[in-house]
Formats: sequence, structure tokens, C-alpha cells
Amino acid sequence: MNLIKNIYNKFNPFNPLPAHDPAYVNCSEVRGDDNIFKEVGKTIIYSDEPTCQLYTGHRGVGKSTELLRLEDYLQKNGCFVVYFPATEGDIDELDVQYTDIILACTRNILEKLQAYASPNLLLDWLQSRWHELKDLALSDMEF
Repeated sequence: MNLIKNIYNKFNPFNPLPAHDPAYVNCSEVRGDDNIFKEVGKTIIYSDEPTCQLYTGHRGVGKSTELLRLEDYLQKNGCFVVYFPATEGDIDELDVQYTDIILACTRNILEKLQAYASPNLLLDWLQSRWHELKDLALSDMEF
């Protein structure tokens, strides 16, 4: 029983692997997608315009592991990356509102910026836009 428990915990799909973990197995051949660096990374690095990328998949298939690898790749190529698991502290997956996502993103961006620069410019901008943001946060939206 302990062996099965240990094996289960070593292969827990809810714990993504760090970027250079030796346990990583490239499954792109059987998944049917290409390398995340080619598809998403190059688009982000080469584009002169801001881009939006959507990376989807079933729960436990390795999205977070691939995104951690992408984060490492982008940082090595001079990009400023803010990666955070949405379900760790900021967002309740069973009761999420779009404002929760906006606030979680803002908090994580500010936290990450503290290591690189003073967030005062962003804080000043947010304060000047407070009323607009407040109206947006209080408006009803349906998807």
C-alpha cells in the first residue's frame, strides 16, 4: 500500500514539474502538438505587436509544466514573465468572477515588478484610473 501511495504522489498531475526537472518527458509526438517554444515562445519573442496566447488542455496533461518551461525559455531570451498558478491563494475555482482574475493578475504583476523596479508608476496609473476600474468591477457581465 505504501508503494502505491508513494508512486501516486510522485506522479501527482496537480504538481507541475520545474523547468529543468529530469523527470520531464516530452510527449509532443503522442499529444499531437509541436514544441511550446516554437509555437508560443517564438510568437511572443518575434512579434512587434502585443500577442495573446491561449494554451489549453485537459486537467493533468502538463499545461503548467510546459508553461514553466516556456517561462524559463522566455526569461533566457530577455522577456519579463509573470507566471502564477491562479488557484494558489487568489482565485476560488468554484466561485470565480472576472474581477478576481484581473485583481490576481494585478497583484502578481506588482509583486514581480518589485524585484525589478519600483511599481510606483503602475500604482499611480491605477490610482488615477480608480473610478473607471471601480465602475468596471461593479458592472454585470455574462459569458
